[in-house]
Formats: sequence, structure tokens, C-alpha cells
Amino acid sequence: MKTGMMSCMALLLLAGGTASGAEYEFKAPISHSVWNLEEQSRLTCRLVHEIPDYGRVSFTSSASKNRNLYFNMLPALESKNTHDVDVRAIAPSYRPGIPDNPLSTMKNYKFFSGELSDQNAWTLTSALSQGRNLGFFYNDWYYQNRPVQVTVTAINFKKSFRQFTECMNNLLPYSFEDVAFTVLTFDDDTSDLTPESKIRLDRLVTYLSYDPSVQELVIDSYSDSFGTTEHNREASARRANMISKYIEQSSIPRDKIVRNSYGEKEHIASNATLQGRNSNRRVVISVKPSTSVRTKFNYDSPADLSTFGVEGVNDMSAGSEEDINSDEIKGKADAVDKSLAGMSPARRPAPPMTPKEMNSQAAREGGLPDLNK
Repeated sequence: MKTGMMSCMALLLLAGGTASGAEYEFKAPISHSVWNLEEQSRLTCRLVHEIPDYGRVSFTSSASKNRNLYFNMLPALESKNTHDVDVRAIAPSYRPGIPDNPLSTMKNYKFFSGELSDQNAWTLTSALSQGRNLGFFYNDWYYQNRPVQVTVTAINFKKSFRQFTECMNNLLPYSFEDVAFTVLTFDDDTSDLTPESKIRLDRLVTYLSYDPSVQELVIDSYSDSFGTTEHNREASARRANMISKYIEQSSIPRDKIVRNSYGEKEHIASNATLQGRNSNRRVVISVKPSTSVRTKFNYDSPADLSTFGVEGVNDMSAGSEEDINSDEIKGKADAVDKSLAGMSPARRPAPPMTPKEMNSQAAREGGLPDLNK
């Protein structure tokens, strides 16, 4: 075995290859095999293993209604093509003669990290807990598509994984997506929330207390049409202010809270029925996440880069092909691509809803027909 240097990365160049046929291997030596609980909060738990000259791998679980687990390969150099990665459980060197156990095939997308989720990710933790290393085998673009092996060692894994599972057990049972759009309703002609709405509001405030780094929180308050127009406008303003003061308890700066009072405007149901008036008498809270979260939304064209807060591209669709392919726009697109590199296409959330979509969702949550259709 001898040490080689290629593409600005040190690696092991294996004379004759490994038993699996790989010509290059990345692996943390015993003295550097460390698993760090890099992030532990009620929102995210992340367990990381550094692999010298390659990058890192991680297990991540996030606050959600459903328990989740993601495994990610995070190489220092982004993938230049889409390829399959063969994942196996392999015996450590001190246990010769034990055959590899195929675990899964991971799709590694161009410009994205490789990812396994749920049962496939749990299978990896099971193998590591049993003292078996993980082997990831693929043909690497940076090495003329020659076979490469990335080995994740089980040394020091069990204790760190125990701490990781303790963190998982303390995650909030709802995610940002569960609180980003919250509809609250009130008792008749009062500023008293219904019992269900109190639970929703407390859930939002609890989440924000752990993640106050939002870009903006918008409170839109509406009334029914029972009573005078002025009375209803004042009632909606009073409810918006009450909700705003309550949310400020979560450490959200007041200057990030926007209050809008619409009174009788924007009904989502008929005011001729008690059920309809109960639904119209509402506050809709929409949370815009911080820039680091917003950069993970979908985009399909250069014009969509405005979704990520990239300025100066809103009118690109009207420009010439030469304008769209300019170095300036490419640079902005590359910046967004890099921000997306840690998330696979399947996990990118949808862009924020429009006001019309918000009203439609509010109607659905109230069990009412969508008047926008």
C-alpha cells in the first residue's frame, strides 16, 4: 500500500486494489475515528463522522410528527455526475473471513450529497452498532471513473449513537412545515381563541422559542360580517395585536412581526351560516424562514432564483438567451446550487404559498368549500 496524491486530495492508492476491487480507499485511521454529536437541540440532532481527505458522513433527525432519520455522504468535492453507490456492511480487519453484507444502493445526484432515509438509514446504524464497518463503492469522476471505496468505521460509534438517540427522543413532535402556516379561530364577537386554536398557537410559540431566526412573521386578521364594518375592522385589529404580543414571548423581535387587519375582507365562507362566520373570524399566521432555510426551495428556471433572495433576476425571463447565460447570472445560480448541495431533490420543500393559496388552505382546514375555485 502506498500514499498517493490526486485532484488536490490525499488518499490511499491501493496496490492491487482492495478485496472489493477498489483502487482508492478513504478511511479514518483508528486514532482519528471519532463520532461527534455536532448538533443537539429540540429541532435537530446530527451525528458526524469525519473522513480525512474525503469529507464527512452524517446521521440527522429533525423535529417532525413522524420519527425520521437521514444518512448523508458529504464529500469535500461535489459530485460531477449522477451515479449509484453500492452500500455494504464489511467486517473489520481483525475479523477476517466474514463476507460483505449488501445493504442498499444509494443514488448520488449531480451536485447533491448521497442520501439514505428511514429504514435504509436505520439499517446502517444497526450494522455499525454490531461493530461492522460500512463500505460505499462507486466509480469516481475525479479519478477517471475508477472504483473508489469510502469506509465508515464503527470505532467509537455506539456511545455517540446512544447520545444521538437520546437527542432524538427529545425532538419536538412537529416540524417547521407544521407551524409555518397556522390558522386560528375565535369565539363569537370576542378575542378569545377556540381551544383548538390555543393549542396551535402554543405549538407555534414553542417552535419559535427554539428557532427565532425567522425572516418575517405575518399576522393576517379577518372578521365575519356580523356587525358594523367599523366594529369588525376594530375587532380584527384587536385580535392581531393580541396574537402579536403573545408571539413576542418566543423571542421573535417585534420588528420582524407584520400585522395586517382586513376586517370583513377576504371571506373564505358564507356569512349566512354560523359555521361560515366561525371560519371567517380568523387569524392566519405565515412564517418566512431565515435565508438559510429559504435557499432550499425548488427552482426550475433562472427567474425562480428570486425565491432564494437573489436580487436582479426577476425580469430574466424577458431577456435574451445571451443575457440569461451571462457570467453574472451564472454566478448567482451557482451560489444557489451550492446552498442546495446538502439536500437531495426529494427533500426540498415547496415555495411559500400565495395569499390566494393561503385562503384556500384555511377553507380546507375549516371543512368548507374553496371559494377561490
